[in-house]
Amino acid sequence: MRVPRSPSVSFPPLRREFSGYGLKPFSNDLLAAFAVALMTIPQSIAYSLLAGLPPTAGLYSAIFGTIFTAALGSSRHLISGPSTGVAILIQTSIADILYNYFDTIEGAARDDLVLHILGQIVLLSGLIQIGAAFFNVSKLLQFVSRPVILGYFMGIMMAIYINQFYYFFGIPSQGPDVSQVFKAWKFLAHLQLTDWKTLLIGLGTLGLLLLIRKRKSWKILPDALFVLVIASLIVYALSHWLVNAPLTPTLETFGLTDHPLPKLTLPLVDFWLINKIFAAAVAIAFLATLEVFSISRHFSARSGQQIQVNQDVLGLGAGNFVLSFLIGSMPASGSATRTSVNFNAKAKTRLAAIFSGFFTAAIVFFGWPLVQHIPLASLAALLIASAPVLVDFKEVKLSMRTTTEDRWVFLLTFVSCLIFSLDIAFFIGIVISIGTYLRRSAIPHLVEYAFNAKGRLMTIGPKEEVHRKVRIIGIAGDLYFGSADVFQSALQSVASDPNVQAIVLRLNNVYHMDASMCLAIQQLHETLALTKRHLVISGLTEEVWHVFHRAGLVKQIGLENLYFTDESNPQFSTWKACLHAQEQIHRDIG
Repeated sequence: MRVPRSPSVSFPPLRREFSGYGLKPFSNDLLAAFAVALMTIPQSIAYSLLAGLPPTAGLYSAIFGTIFTAALGSSRHLISGPSTGVAILIQTSIADILYNYFDTIEGAARDDLVLHILGQIVLLSGLIQIGAAFFNVSKLLQFVSRPVILGYFMGIMMAIYINQFYYFFGIPSQGPDVSQVFKAWKFLAHLQLTDWKTLLIGLGTLGLLLLIRKRKSWKILPDALFVLVIASLIVYALSHWLVNAPLTPTLETFGLTDHPLPKLTLPLVDFWLINKIFAAAVAIAFLATLEVFSISRHFSARSGQQIQVNQDVLGLGAGNFVLSFLIGSMPASGSATRTSVNFNAKAKTRLAAIFSGFFTAAIVFFGWPLVQHIPLASLAALLIASAPVLVDFKEVKLSMRTTTEDRWVFLLTFVSCLIFSLDIAFFIGIVISIGTYLRRSAIPHLVEYAFNAKGRLMTIGPKEEVHRKVRIIGIAGDLYFGSADVFQSALQSVASDPNVQAIVLRLNNVYHMDASMCLAIQQLHETLALTKRHLVISGLTEEVWHVFHRAGLVKQIGLENLYFTDESNPQFSTWKACLHAQEQIHRDIG
């Protein structure tokens, strides 16, 4: 059975959405879009805060990223824009660049430099994602194990808590430490600087948010928007009624008056800076791709839609490329919470995501003066309350119980997020995941067989003493360079038995083989031939036959010593190979 190939990407996929599009799906899409827009605004501002950027950064990403990702994607429900993981990576990456290379720049020049670094990251991330879509990135995603993703998002959740506690408690930031452990230590060491008025605002916002989410009858409210409006009204009232009180200065808000009209620019490439941010840009691009992949796959399973991962990645990359033309925009990723709202609101097509982008733009344009009164402590409370949504603790529990390897992969990835910067930790998790996979696959499955009195193959236990002239060794798995040494050592130990006159390699379950394994088989054949013994191979598949032919093994071993597999009777080729080996032994004796 041939596995279907991933469909290629295309540029005008939206035309399929208009086929049979009528008033009913249009009304569903509009209602879903409005519900998504109400949640998008407070979340986007909160993610901007998390990334250490102006509030417009997340809003631009939510508006334009959502529109272009939906226009060129495939998922009917995916909502893109800023996300928690990407925001954390942006914050740590830019802080690391500033600390290491621009520590003397202050004030407005520093703010301009931050936007310049951000623009280079967005541009590079978009180009990486567009290239990945054309090079079938969906095949690469299977090598990132679930424990790595769980460990990474657990680390992001802890990073959110540590970073937002500074705003929540009103404690000034203590420097751009990359390690979350040091940030947590500095936070605890400066608890005496807690501003109690700020803490009360944060606690009140958090309590009201949890109350709304707990009450089933209140769940129809856009909870995030509602609590931020209440908190902003309270701060606004206090700032006007208690002008002479010492309360207002400690309640930090955005305090912005400029209208968030996007400013266009050509994304000039700074090669010196790209060399410094390349690892971070790759991590951000790959993390956003993983988020889009997991979110699209999750909701397509619930809706029954057949998605195209590469098409969604192309839409994401195109959206980020467009965002690089806007000064001060965060890169777009997938949003699990907003996609969930879109799905639960019964959106029918990708037009719902596009409509939500336009709704968000309209609400921001006409309601921007209210944003300057949002207290940072309330946004921190919103992020603290939303952070646990990142981690599926049932999956964490399953990963911790399944195998020792999965448990260590999860723990090492999580600990790396606390000790190192998040982009480095992400690559550490991927390396651990791939290393675990290679370690497992590098050990080929070797089984020795023998025919019983009824002519059926039976396995021989490793502790059984075997003194047969013909030894049947079955091999399963992909035979490549990583398993060549183990394979060669095992068969050389069999060949060292003086009683063995012939070895039958049973390759029924082998479909891939590389040059290293061909050399190992060649050396085994030469070792046996030097002592006038024989190597016979059974169960050859068509794929392995072509490899043998190109490597010259067919000519060297001899066509008469090679037997193809028979799918209707898998043991038949091994039986013929054993019979041929015995005939050769008798011919040598005669």
